[in-house]
Amino acid sequence: MDHVLQETPGNNVTCDRKEEMVKDRKLYGELQLPFKHSYLHGHIYPPFVKQQHLDETKAFKVRLDDVFIATFPKNGTTWTQKIILNLHKVHQTDHDLAKPDEKHMLEVMPWLENTPNEVVDNMPGPRYIKTHNAYDWVAYDPAVPCKYIYIARNPKDVCVSLWHHCKGFAVFEYDGPFDEFAELFLQGKVESGDWWEHVRGFYKNKRDMTVLFMKYEDMHADGAAAIKKLNDFCSLPPLTDEMAAKVVELSAFKSMKSDPKSNYSWLDDVRKKDQAPFMRKGTVGDWTNYFSTEMAEKFDEKTQQMFSDLDLDLSCDKL
Repeated sequence: MDHVLQETPGNNVTCDRKEEMVKDRKLYGELQLPFKHSYLHGHIYPPFVKQQHLDETKAFKVRLDDVFIATFPKNGTTWTQKIILNLHKVHQTDHDLAKPDEKHMLEVMPWLENTPNEVVDNMPGPRYIKTHNAYDWVAYDPAVPCKYIYIARNPKDVCVSLWHHCKGFAVFEYDGPFDEFAELFLQGKVESGDWWEHVRGFYKNKRDMTVLFMKYEDMHADGAAAIKKLNDFCSLPPLTDEMAAKVVELSAFKSMKSDPKSNYSWLDDVRKKDQAPFMRKGTVGDWTNYFSTEMAEKFDEKTQQMFSDLDLDLSCDKL
């Protein structure tokens, strides 16, 4: 199937114009990338993540009942967090997540790389903690077998979503065309680095951590089944079909996008007003509106190359 590059803002420019834009654009940091960033221990982070944050991440004391939502950015992180929150609500647990919506998502499920350890240390358990760290930098203690939920998504859709994300937050100071960003994504020169390496690390799981590996597309295809898996993995009480259906409803993208506690609207003051919102579409296959045939083939080739030795079906034909 041929995919035609749509005339969307940022990619409907001529080759000469694109070369001129790249040549004239300011480059940042050790990697000389067209967006602001931190480069720490071989990994790319947003510019507000510093060495101190990474040191704290490595020193973080995990608990047995901790559950990490571990993802590459734009792979369904917030959706998974919302599902877990709604599971506690339908079960009417005594966890903070089941209380009335007084706090936003990051206050009840903190992002470890951007939250002081003492804040997370003082949270009651079980703690649900977001992290985008690669496998070799994720918080871990072999003597404390906590849990990790990992979500993988079609890399083409991830690339589109991350492009909008990078353009949307003013801190990155990025406004480049999509095809430039797609090349950076292929090279692993975007936030959180190489998507393929990130996925491989958690899928291979060489440290034999307790990992639930799920696919974003499977969650879309059968939400109730995915929710039951998450429910059981988090050691929550048995979930009835009616409860699962209720969580599907509460966690639907439309519901999340209009929920100020989940849609990251508390960060509106640091977002560019002329860009798409943090929660944009939440769909499967939006990449066909952005990718040229050549770029799609490049992504397919890298996926086949990087996953050829894994029993992992992330073929782009099926995604």
